[in-house]
Amino acid sequence: MKKLTFASFILLLLSCGSQKNIVPEWVLSKPIDQSRTYVYGVGMSYINPNAAYQQAARSNALADLAGEVESQIFDETKLLQKEDSGGFSSAFKSETSTKSHIKLEEYEVVETYSDELRYYVLYKLDLPYFLARKAENDAIAMNWIQEKLLIANESSRQLTQRFHALADAIDKAIQRDFLMDPQFKVETQTNFISALRNIEKDIHASLSVPESTFYLGLPELFSATLNFEDEELGAWFELRSSSGKFSYSSTTSSLRCFKTGNTNSIALEGSIDFNKLLPQNDRLVRLWLQEFSRWKMSQNVYFQNTLVSIQGPSNLQKVIGEAVSTKFTVRQEAPLQIAFRGEEHDFKMSNSRNKHVISGSFVLTNIQGDILWSSNEMEKFGISADKEASRRAAYTEFSKDIKFFILPQITRNLNY
Repeated sequence: MKKLTFASFILLLLSCGSQKNIVPEWVLSKPIDQSRTYVYGVGMSYINPNAAYQQAARSNALADLAGEVESQIFDETKLLQKEDSGGFSSAFKSETSTKSHIKLEEYEVVETYSDELRYYVLYKLDLPYFLARKAENDAIAMNWIQEKLLIANESSRQLTQRFHALADAIDKAIQRDFLMDPQFKVETQTNFISALRNIEKDIHASLSVPESTFYLGLPELFSATLNFEDEELGAWFELRSSSGKFSYSSTTSSLRCFKTGNTNSIALEGSIDFNKLLPQNDRLVRLWLQEFSRWKMSQNVYFQNTLVSIQGPSNLQKVIGEAVSTKFTVRQEAPLQIAFRGEEHDFKMSNSRNKHVISGSFVLTNIQGDILWSSNEMEKFGISADKEASRRAAYTEFSKDIKFFILPQITRNLNY
């Protein structure tokens, strides 16, 4: 009897060992509820002990479930409307296009399954219950948004307070997918843009540029002021320029120039920097405001070619002036002076030829006499049997040296 019982036990073990794990039907084919009461989402991830594979599978299941919910509650026309990009600029849409437009609530895990390689999870959602709860929560969120919009549209409040209220409303709308859900998208976006325009029309700023003459390469001569009626808004102003380098100080309401660039007409343009104004809000909120904001301040300022005076031996001043005029405007009265500290000599050579030599160095000074730059000692000469011809040859070489070596050095030492 004992032998029989032991044999039966061995057969039972062998029988159990020969059975394979039964793969659930939902792994092979996602369940479909014909009554449309429940919708399902399936997620899978490869098993990897070094990665959060179960969380990855759950995320995939949620994404699948969200897609199922959308296909159930949106008809084809609304889906096309939902995917229409006409109302959004590229940066905001690119941030939202990869995200679900449905905020899932009240879903539950039905079952999980794993084999040697994969881990699966099945989610289920009660669609009628979900839609009822969603409608309730959407109504609460929409009422909250309307309260924020009342603050944003109230012109008696400070501009920064109104911007914060609008940003909070946009933040809530993004959380509830109101800017993507066709049921809310058009009305919500219209209300936000209207509130933004109401804020922008109350932004008053004046840029004052004195009627002075500004010169390329001399940024320290430039000055301007920018005053905001709401002084607090000045801290969030971002200044840009088409050339050179300019900055704005909200504490002194002044514009400074550090480099002028090389163009005579420079466009100064500024707008609200929402990254500075709203650092606590989600990046999508700031992107939306940046792309729909239309307020900006712009003005062109003009810089004359740099005026320089020439100092040096009388015979060389004309040569220097002609060479320098390719870059600067030469005047007797000027904020900069280019001085040649040198001389010219004639030497008789042993072969009865004449050598005309120009030697010395250049110095650049400002109107206060400060030395801004000086060159190394240079020497240029011309040789000819004719004395006048040797002088002309020396002047030609001297002029070339100024154009190709001296002027670039002077330019580099000015703040263009």
